[in-house]
Amino acid sequence: MTATLAESRVEDYRRDGFLFPMRAMSTERAASYRARLEAFEAEHGPQAGPVLRSKSHLVLPWVNEIIRLDPVLDVVESIIGPDIYCWGSSFFIKDPHHPGFVAWHQDAPFSNIPAGGEMLTAWIALAPSIPENGCLKVVAGTHTEQAPHSFVEGTDNLLSQGQEIAVEVNEDDATSLVLEPGEFSLHHQFIFHGSAPSRSDQRRVGIAVRYMAPYEREGEPTDYATLVRGEDPYNAFIPEPAPSSDMDPAAVAYRNDQLVRLHGDRYRTTM
Repeated sequence: MTATLAESRVEDYRRDGFLFPMRAMSTERAASYRARLEAFEAEHGPQAGPVLRSKSHLVLPWVNEIIRLDPVLDVVESIIGPDIYCWGSSFFIKDPHHPGFVAWHQDAPFSNIPAGGEMLTAWIALAPSIPENGCLKVVAGTHTEQAPHSFVEGTDNLLSQGQEIAVEVNEDDATSLVLEPGEFSLHHQFIFHGSAPSRSDQRRVGIAVRYMAPYEREGEPTDYATLVRGEDPYNAFIPEPAPSSDMDPAAVAYRNDQLVRLHGDRYRTTM
């Protein structure tokens, strides 16, 4: 495959720190993936959430398909080059009228991104993502450096550590990344972003896929990722296996072991 994003759009991304909307798949294919997700939720109940929250592409073959969508990889290639790793995947779901919000924050300080790596996120919608149900919002041009963060407990902030940017953010400067099912946006690891609570009867369903290019590093690799396009000339990551079936026990054990290595005591295995 080859990069397809016009140079002017690449320049827009480098200037603003985000791009949208772009088409990842048909609305029909998005609906089929949403149906598989909701069948998985129905089967596994409360245990489904933690699986969907982190690296579900290691245990669900249909998610492993999503991280390899050619229209998404073509755009990513335009920005980071032909060699592409998927470093992580996380479903972000808001049920109708849920009070949860995502405070303004940056991804990089809390993602355990390997030193020297640069990440961009493709946010792929499987349901409408609109202001009424708490779509993603970003502030253009805030991706040039890391900002200080504070930690606030006792709120409906959905972020795992209650983190939020410790500088004032003017809501009037924000852009709402409105997406239809099958569309996606891209955002930089340092851009200010967040989302409001849902005021809608519509469920918001999307998956954030974190992409990185291989890069030269010292010593043997200690981090894990899935090569989804090209090759790794630097041996930057330990390759991850693709799952053969939904929740295969060996794949579940592998994922749990990897997340314990990554997060330590903060991660609790559930299956």
